[in-house]
Amino acid sequence: MFNKETLFLVWGPPSHGPRSQVFAREFGISELHFIYATLKRGLLYAPFKYAYQAVQTVLLLLRKKPRIVFVQSPPSLAVLLVSLYCALTGSRYLIDAHSAAFLPFWTYPKWLHRLLARRAVTTIVTNEHFQQEINHWGGHAFVLRDIPTTFPRLESYPLNGSFNVVVINTFSPDEPLKEVLEAASGLDDFQFYVTGRDRDGSQELKAGAPGNVHFTGFLPNDQYYALLATSQVVLCLTTRDHTMQRGACEALWLGKPLITSDWPLLREYFHKGTVHVVNDCSDIQRGLLELKEHYQRYVAEIQDLQVARKQEWQQKAGALARLMQNTTP
Repeated sequence: MFNKETLFLVWGPPSHGPRSQVFAREFGISELHFIYATLKRGLLYAPFKYAYQAVQTVLLLLRKKPRIVFVQSPPSLAVLLVSLYCALTGSRYLIDAHSAAFLPFWTYPKWLHRLLARRAVTTIVTNEHFQQEINHWGGHAFVLRDIPTTFPRLESYPLNGSFNVVVINTFSPDEPLKEVLEAASGLDDFQFYVTGRDRDGSQELKAGAPGNVHFTGFLPNDQYYALLATSQVVLCLTTRDHTMQRGACEALWLGKPLITSDWPLLREYFHKGTVHVVNDCSDIQRGLLELKEHYQRYVAEIQDLQVARKQEWQQKAGALARLMQNTTP
């Protein structure tokens, strides 16, 4: 859909950009580049990491000379470098903004974040809340909740129970894992598989987990998707409003019934094949029991939702392509 002079840039490893990989594949963008120095976080590593990634970004742009650049945000520094390149060369850029891009940490300083949004062709966001914010800044925003994902033939993942729940987890502050583990302790008929690379504080949570909870650690893509495909249910929760859940989207495209948080955005997008819960122990238990009792109905509903969301995607893809045709340098 886009020509060979288009490049997609992500600061981070491929594991941090599943949406960008799907986006690039669906739009025929062959130049997808992940630039990162280390997976370690914190102020000790930030200067070295960002300096290295900035130099590599400049060298990449000068070598490839793209006329259109998609850049993932956060961080804003990656967008700033792309903006400067485009200002010097007459190229154009689009920002693919994750929900986290609008957290206060990533929008500081605010004036710079607003300036970068105004200079972009558009900022791709997941909901109308962020669209309105960018429009208020004087920029243009394009709402694209999700992109249909196809998966290669997946092997089965060894599971212990007859009703297995994958808890999509990264040990991030917005994930109510403590409440999930409390819910699991009262559901002996369920087996829970919690994904995610360990972070600070994760060992304490793991030590207190009940016996029907299994921590998989970080899984390569083929094992991760095999785990989702082999399970009966995917559980993906957040305590942050206006946050689209990539894990919930993966469950949708794998045809897996879903339990997710009861936020308006998630309730609207996942309105079939899904149980929405408050992020506490009792309601998570209620949701799991409800889904198990009416499992076949939820399976049929999630398949119906797949069809509807694919149709929506075709309309969105056409609209974005027309936007790009009208702004191509």
